[in-house]
Amino acid sequence: MSDSRGKFGLTMNEVVINLDNCAREPIHIPGTIQPHGLLFVLREPDLHILQVSENVEVMLGIPAENLLDQPLSKFLNAAQIAKVQFALDSVDPRDNNPVELGLSTAKGDAQLDGFVHRHDGFSYLEFEPASLAEGARFLDFYRKITHLTTALHAASSLPSLLSEATGGISAMTGFDRVMIYRFAESGEGEVIAETAVGSMDPYLGLWYPASDIPEQARRLYVLNPIRNVVDVDFTPVPVVPVINPESNRPVDMTYSGLRSVSPIHCEYLRNMGVAASMSVSILLDGKLWGLIACHHRSAHYVPYETRKACTFIGQVLSGEIARRQQMDEASYQSHTTATQAKLMQLMAGSSNPLLGLVNSSPTLLDLIPAEGAAVVQGDKAHLLGDTPGYDDVMDLVSLLKQNDVPTTFVTKSLKNHFPLTDRMRDTASGLIALQVERDPATYALFFRPEVTQTVFWGGNPEKPVEASEDGFRLSPRKSFEAWKEEVSGQSLPWRKNEILAAQELRNLITVVAFGK
Repeated sequence: MSDSRGKFGLTMNEVVINLDNCAREPIHIPGTIQPHGLLFVLREPDLHILQVSENVEVMLGIPAENLLDQPLSKFLNAAQIAKVQFALDSVDPRDNNPVELGLSTAKGDAQLDGFVHRHDGFSYLEFEPASLAEGARFLDFYRKITHLTTALHAASSLPSLLSEATGGISAMTGFDRVMIYRFAESGEGEVIAETAVGSMDPYLGLWYPASDIPEQARRLYVLNPIRNVVDVDFTPVPVVPVINPESNRPVDMTYSGLRSVSPIHCEYLRNMGVAASMSVSILLDGKLWGLIACHHRSAHYVPYETRKACTFIGQVLSGEIARRQQMDEASYQSHTTATQAKLMQLMAGSSNPLLGLVNSSPTLLDLIPAEGAAVVQGDKAHLLGDTPGYDDVMDLVSLLKQNDVPTTFVTKSLKNHFPLTDRMRDTASGLIALQVERDPATYALFFRPEVTQTVFWGGNPEKPVEASEDGFRLSPRKSFEAWKEEVSGQSLPWRKNEILAAQELRNLITVVAFGK
C-alpha cells in the first residue's frame, strides 16, 4: 500500500481536519484587543479588576500588574465609579454608552470614553478615544440619521432602498466602499448594492463562498451587530492574565468593541487592498439576512456616535426589508387563498376531482408559478404546459416511490437527486412533487426548466491550501477579480410561500378527492 503522507508528514484526512479547524476558530476568545482602546474585566459585584489589556501602561501610565485585583478606585474617582455602577445596574448596560468619565491619557492630550457591558458573569469596561464633548452626542446622532431614515422609508423599491442605505452610510462614515451583502440559504453571499468612491474596484454582483464568513463569525454578527477593524496592520494587545482567575477560562469578548481580529481575516482584507473595515448586521426574524460591509484603503477609526448611528440604520434597514417581504407575502397569500377556493370548487364539481386541476380554469399553474404541471393517477398522466413526455413523467413517479421521498418533495436541481433525470432538465430541472396516494400512485407535479446562469465570483472561490513548515493552512485568496462559473441543471428556486401553497394544495386534494 502506498503512503499517502505528503511532504510535511500529514495525510489528506489530517489536512481536511486542519481546514475544518480553521472554520471553527474561536474568534470570540482571541485573548487580545485592537490597540486603540483599553479593556478591563471586572469581578461582580465589587468591580475589582481581574484582567486588563497590557497597553494600560502606555495609555494611562499605570503598569498592568499594579491594577490587577485592585478596585476601580485605583484609577477612577468616586463620581466616575458611580457612573460606571449606574450603567452596569441597568437592564442592558449598553444603553448607557458611552459613560462619560473624562479620563485623560498619560500623554494628557486626549480624553477617553467608557463603554460597559455585562457578559458571562463579569462586568466589562472598555475605553476608546472620546469623539464629542458632553451634551453634543444626541444632536450629532440625530443629525446623522434623520435624513437617511427618511430616505429609507420613502424608497420605492428594494434596490432603491439598498442604494439609499449604501450611499447614506458612505457619506456618514467616510468609507471608500460600502456594500450590502446578502446571504443565500446555502451560505454563499452576493453583493447586491454598492457605493464606491475613487478608484475602488466594483464588487456589485459578485458572489463569495460561505467560507469567507464562517459560521462562528455569523453567530457573532447576530449577537453583536457591529464590527470595526481600525487598521488591519495593528499589533494585537494581550489581555493579562490570559486566563481569568475567577472562571479559569480566557475572557469571552463576544460583545467587546475592541475584540481582536483573526490574522486570517486581516490577510483576507489586505489581499483585497483594504486597510480598515466595518460591518453592520442586517437581521430578519433574529437571523442574519446580510451585512452592510464597509472598506477603506487606509486605517480608519469610526467614532462611537457614528457606529451607533450605523447600527440604528441597520435596524431600520432590517425593518424595511422585513416590511416589504411581508407585503409581498401578504399579496401572494391573498392570491393563493382566492385560487385555492376556486380550485376546491372545481374539484368538488367534477366526477374526477383531480382532472379539474388541469382541465378547467383556474389550473395548477395559476396557483404556483411554473412552466408545466401534471396530475398522475395510476398509469394515467394528465399534462399541462411545458412538461416532460408521458414516459418520462411516469419514470419520475416510479423514482419518487422507490426512494420514499417526502410527501411534499421540492428541489431546484432534480438531477442532483436522480442522475437519470438529467435528460429532462430542459423542462424539469425544478420539481415540486405532491404525493396524494401511494397506491395507486397519485401525484400532483409542478415543473420548472433549467435556467443556465453565469455566476461571477469575487476571485476563485476555491481557496488555496498552502504548505508551510508546520503543516498546511487555508490561505485567503489573493485575487478578487471576477471569476466566472457556468451553473447549469438548476431551475429558479422555489420560494417559501410557493412551497407552503403546494402543501396546502395537497391537503385540499386529500380532503376533497379522498375525504381524508
